[in-house]
Amino acid sequence: IYLSLVGKSGLQQVANLCYQKAHYAAQVLSEIPGFSVNTKTPFFHEFILKCPRPVEEINADLLDQGVMGGFDLGRDCAALKNHMLVCVTEMNSKEDIDYFAQTLREVTYD
Repeated sequence: IYLSLVGKSGLQQVANLCYQKAHYAAQVLSEIPGFSVNTKTPFFHEFILKCPRPVEEINADLLDQGVMGGFDLGRDCAALKNHMLVCVTEMNSKEDIDYFAQTLREVTYD
Protein backbone atom coordinates (compact mmCIF):
# COMPACT_ATOMS: atom_id res chain seq x y z
CA ILE A 1 0.00 0.00 0.00
CA TYR A 2 2.83 2.37 0.93
CA LEU A 3 4.54 1.98 -2.44
CA SER A 4 1.30 2.50 -4.34
CA LEU A 5 0.64 5.69 -2.37
CA VAL A 6 4.08 7.26 -2.89
CA GLY A 7 4.35 6.25 -6.54
CA LYS A 8 7.49 6.05 -8.67
CA SER A 9 8.74 9.57 -8.01
CA GLY A 10 7.84 9.28 -4.33
CA LEU A 11 9.84 6.08 -4.05
CA GLN A 12 12.85 7.86 -5.56
CA GLN A 13 12.44 10.68 -3.02
CA VAL A 14 12.18 8.19 -0.15
CA ALA A 15 15.31 6.38 -1.35
CA ASN A 16 17.18 9.69 -1.61
CA LEU A 17 16.08 10.66 1.92
CA CYS A 18 17.31 7.31 3.28
CA TYR A 19 20.65 7.75 1.56
CA GLN A 20 21.16 11.35 2.69
CA LYS A 21 20.12 10.71 6.29
CA ALA A 22 22.25 7.56 6.60
CA HIS A 23 25.30 9.40 5.32
CA TYR A 24 24.61 12.31 7.68
CA ALA A 25 24.33 9.84 10.59
CA ALA A 26 27.57 8.11 9.60
CA GLN A 27 29.36 11.46 9.56
CA VAL A 28 27.98 12.60 12.92
CA LEU A 29 28.62 9.27 14.65
CA SER A 30 32.15 8.98 13.30
CA GLU A 31 32.94 12.36 14.90
CA ILE A 32 32.44 10.86 18.38
CA PRO A 33 35.89 9.97 19.78
CA GLY A 34 36.52 6.23 19.60
CA PHE A 35 33.82 5.56 16.99
CA SER A 36 34.42 5.12 13.28
CA VAL A 37 32.62 4.29 10.06
CA ASN A 38 34.30 2.92 6.97
CA THR A 39 32.92 5.41 4.44
CA LYS A 40 35.06 3.97 1.64
CA THR A 41 32.60 1.10 1.39
CA PRO A 42 29.36 2.18 -0.33
CA PHE A 43 26.19 2.00 1.76
CA PHE A 44 22.57 2.97 1.37
CA HIS A 45 20.72 3.09 4.69
CA GLU A 46 22.69 0.69 6.85
CA PHE A 47 26.31 1.00 7.91
CA ILE A 48 28.74 -0.51 10.39
CA LEU A 49 29.83 1.61 13.34
CA LYS A 50 33.04 0.51 15.08
CA CYS A 51 32.70 1.13 18.82
CA PRO A 52 35.32 1.63 21.55
CA ARG A 53 33.70 -0.87 23.89
CA PRO A 54 31.28 -3.83 23.69
CA VAL A 55 28.08 -3.06 21.81
CA GLU A 56 26.04 -5.07 24.30
CA GLU A 57 27.10 -2.65 27.06
CA ILE A 58 26.53 0.42 24.90
CA ASN A 59 23.06 -0.79 23.91
CA ALA A 60 22.15 -1.44 27.56
CA ASP A 61 23.24 2.08 28.49
CA LEU A 62 21.35 3.55 25.53
CA LEU A 63 18.21 1.63 26.50
CA ASP A 64 18.45 3.07 30.02
CA GLN A 65 18.12 6.47 28.30
CA GLY A 66 15.16 5.31 26.20
CA VAL A 67 17.20 4.94 23.00
CA MET A 68 17.36 1.78 20.92
CA GLY A 69 20.89 1.04 19.75
CA GLY A 70 22.08 -0.87 16.72
CA PHE A 71 22.50 -4.58 16.12
CA ASP A 72 25.54 -6.14 17.81
CA LEU A 73 27.37 -7.74 14.88
CA GLY A 74 29.82 -9.44 17.24
CA ARG A 75 27.02 -11.80 18.28
CA ASP A 76 27.12 -13.42 14.85
CA CYS A 77 30.73 -12.87 13.79
CA ALA A 78 33.70 -12.77 16.17
CA ALA A 79 35.66 -10.62 13.69
CA LEU A 80 33.03 -7.89 14.15
CA LYS A 81 33.33 -7.67 17.93
CA ASN A 82 32.57 -4.06 19.04
CA HIS A 83 30.82 -3.30 15.74
CA MET A 84 27.23 -2.08 15.57
CA LEU A 85 24.93 -2.18 12.54
CA VAL A 86 23.06 1.13 12.33
CA CYS A 87 20.01 1.61 10.11
CA VAL A 88 18.58 4.99 9.12
CA THR A 89 15.40 5.45 7.09
CA GLU A 90 13.25 8.32 5.88
CA MET A 91 11.39 8.08 9.18
CA ASN A 92 14.41 9.27 11.18
CA SER A 93 14.62 13.04 11.48
CA LYS A 94 17.84 15.03 11.74
CA GLU A 95 16.86 15.69 15.36
CA ASP A 96 16.51 11.92 15.96
CA ILE A 97 19.97 11.32 14.52
CA ASP A 98 21.52 14.15 16.53
CA TYR A 99 19.83 12.89 19.70
CA PHE A 100 21.13 9.37 19.08
CA ALA A 101 24.65 10.73 18.57
CA GLN A 102 24.49 12.90 21.70
CA THR A 103 23.14 10.05 23.83
CA LEU A 104 25.76 7.69 22.43
CA ARG A 105 28.47 10.18 23.35
CA GLU A 106 27.03 10.59 26.86
CA VAL A 107 26.70 6.87 27.65
CA THR A 108 30.19 6.21 26.36
CA TYR A 109 32.11 9.04 28.00
CA ASP A 110 30.10 10.51 30.89
